[in-house]
Amino acid sequence: MNFSNLLELYSLKGSTILFKQVENKELTSFAENIESYRQEIHNRYENDEHLLEILNLLRKVFFKLLGSFLPYSSMIRNETKEELLRSFYQIKDGYPELFSSVIVHTAKSFKQISESKENSMNEELQRYIRDIFKTESIAIVTKRAITVEEKTIIRNVNKSVYNIQFFTENSFRKEIGIFDKVVYIGNPNYFGEYVKNTFKGIEIVFFSYDMFTNSLNPKRFFDELYESEVYSTVFNNITISKPIQRKVTLQLEEKELLDIAVNKFIEEQEVSGKYTQDNVEACIVYLENNRFLFVPRDSKIRIFIPDEKHTFIQQVSFKDIEEDDFIIIRNERDTKLIAEVANQILESKAEHYRMLQNEWKVRLREIVQKNGLSNTSKMLSEKYYLKTASIASIRSWCGEDSICPTELSKLLRALNYDDTTIKEIHSSMREIRSAHLKAGRLITDKLMSEISIDFVKELQEQGFYNFTSKEFDGASFNIERIVSIKDSRYTIASYNLMKPIEID
Repeated sequence: MNFSNLLELYSLKGSTILFKQVENKELTSFAENIESYRQEIHNRYENDEHLLEILNLLRKVFFKLLGSFLPYSSMIRNETKEELLRSFYQIKDGYPELFSSVIVHTAKSFKQISESKENSMNEELQRYIRDIFKTESIAIVTKRAITVEEKTIIRNVNKSVYNIQFFTENSFRKEIGIFDKVVYIGNPNYFGEYVKNTFKGIEIVFFSYDMFTNSLNPKRFFDELYESEVYSTVFNNITISKPIQRKVTLQLEEKELLDIAVNKFIEEQEVSGKYTQDNVEACIVYLENNRFLFVPRDSKIRIFIPDEKHTFIQQVSFKDIEEDDFIIIRNERDTKLIAEVANQILESKAEHYRMLQNEWKVRLREIVQKNGLSNTSKMLSEKYYLKTASIASIRSWCGEDSICPTELSKLLRALNYDDTTIKEIHSSMREIRSAHLKAGRLITDKLMSEISIDFVKELQEQGFYNFTSKEFDGASFNIERIVSIKDSRYTIASYNLMKPIEID
């Protein structure tokens, strides 16, 4: 930490806060049509569940368009466009009046904006950056990390500007430097309370699309102390320009989409068999860029601490992790590598053990193919008394990653193996599982020894970093910033633990 930067933060003589309005008729029209659709399904269709799902899809597309500096035409994937088109046809068939009154206009406005080669936010930001002197420093703060391509576009606007830095909202909270210009892409309410009371620039500008109000109202701090002649100096020497009122009334919140995605994922878990022994009690950890993962409550977590030069990788209990910690997650893509290292640990026994593993899986797959997942689950549960034979578990057992299920002996008996063979297979699977655990620890230790702190700046800017091993081809880690932790407990299938999940 640079102490002089800290002193500079507290000696800043004053700041000017400006609001920039970004206009785009097509995008505003799309927003208005989404709002009309929301009102219609609320007032006339009693929040029909299917129509609400389509509303959430429209919201997701809308915020995707808002959150980039690339041309609008490149922002929406073809799969999403096709899904949206199918949804429009479903409304046409099932709700013809809604289709003719609202959806026709929504589809037209989406077509116009999705074919546009422009990006109004990028154009407005470019006009602002062109006027900046080359010696001035500028911090550009976004809710999500932006891509290398977007950074290049922005930096190329005024090549004489030497110091342009990019931050996510969370990384900027930890930045103690002072900038000549701080640019927020979004209005103050989009970012929350921190940006409203901590000013790290001589000039602070909020860029927001015109469908949203762009303003900041000074907030009285320590109200209960005012009578004692104690007052806050937060807004001393702060000049706030005239607010910009939104043109239309919208009830669109991006955070809702993440909450909806989490709830939907949990509901699907419950449908697939919540109360099986293969499931684990976990909490939700929210990551940068609208992603989340489930972490077992009793697990040990590796965290990355950039400021600790000699012990920057530490292992802590889940209960000890905090917001803004960097969590280290090994990616699934190294599963094949773990198997290869495990085979080396097993040495000459590996070939025979893998043959046994493949053999019982082939038998199980044949039964599933003949009877279907649902009937197989019912048969194993009722006839052979397997408590863990949910549809999700059976699907997992058929896959290559499952090695030694909790009730393997019962499963093998259901697969018509004799007692001697059951003991042999069960013993072999335990050894394979043990070898996989050793292989995982070995790969992790090797990868940890390769990590340095050279990438810290990039990690701080975008809130995550992917590290790939030079020694192990294909093995990699994600280092992810924790945005928040939800302490509620959920029962989650083990194969869905410690995996970053995106809402897109």
